[in-house]
Amino acid sequence: MTFNSTEKLYEDFVTPDKTVFDEEAIKNSIRNILLTPIGTMPGKPDFGSRLLEVPFEHNDDSTRILVTRVVYEALVKWEQRVKFLGLNITQKENTIDIKIIFRFIDSSLTGSINIDLLQ
Repeated sequence: MTFNSTEKLYEDFVTPDKTVFDEEAIKNSIRNILLTPIGTMPGKPDFGSRLLEVPFEHNDDSTRILVTRVVYEALVKWEQRVKFLGLNITQKENTIDIKIIFRFIDSSLTGSINIDLLQ
């Protein structure tokens, strides 16, 4: 295979100095941040959250406070395009559903993302 030097490489590459404010990109980023355990990303040992370390045996006030703190700390540190507003935790048969509510920094629009964790 040959390479034609007139072809553009990475045409879909976004210039790194631009911040992407696409809602789906932000939700994907939040999901990646929260589901990446701290210390597992090569080159970024502080990236991620401690969400997967939280014990969910009891869906009580202590669990909600701990999850709120873990999510808040991770989003403040790694996702500056949103402001964390709160969350709801629902326990199902063998899953925990966490609904995270946020506001986009550059607007008054709010968004939410659901993250389901297996127990």
